[in-house]
Amino acid sequence: MLATIEDAIIERCQAVLGAHVRTVEDLPGRWSEATLRAALRRTPGVYVAWGGSSGGGDNTQATTNARYVVYVVTSHASGERERRRGNSRQVGAYELVERVAPAVHGLKVDNIGSLSLESIDNLYSDRFDKEGVVIYGLAYRLRLTFPPAFDVNTLNDFELYTGTHQVGDADDPELQSRADLNQPE
Repeated sequence: MLATIEDAIIERCQAVLGAHVRTVEDLPGRWSEATLRAALRRTPGVYVAWGGSSGGGDNTQATTNARYVVYVVTSHASGERERRRGNSRQVGAYELVERVAPAVHGLKVDNIGSLSLESIDNLYSDRFDKEGVVIYGLAYRLRLTFPPAFDVNTLNDFELYTGTHQVGDADDPELQSRADLNQPE
């Protein structure tokens, strides 16, 4: 289920961004030094990550509010303003955000549910700025209901009962019982 959602987001981003980006792919987690290095080689790019989930469970079925983040990464040698706004040669982060935000919001994923835009964050840091990139994170929520661990309707018929019973105190012998419940049709 989690991978299905991630794949649907990637597919939608590829459809709306086309040749405007060099890559649209999944990301294993939060940004790290290694992630940044990989992203620098493929800008502009879009990366999708499952950001975890919280709350929403009840006593009868496992439910949660999943969070997915779409990261938009651009770079321009001309400076920070071009990274955000683009120029005649390369797309800027704002244009990518403006395409992705409405495209993923409301995205219906199979029989799972629909994504809802939660926030758009400017992930500016001095480190990213020194590397010549800007990164924005678009966070989406989706209520997930996990299927039951098993369906009782898939269990075999209850045909044989056996039991050991303790009647009396510890000095009394255990009683054994057996009943064949297989009823002829």
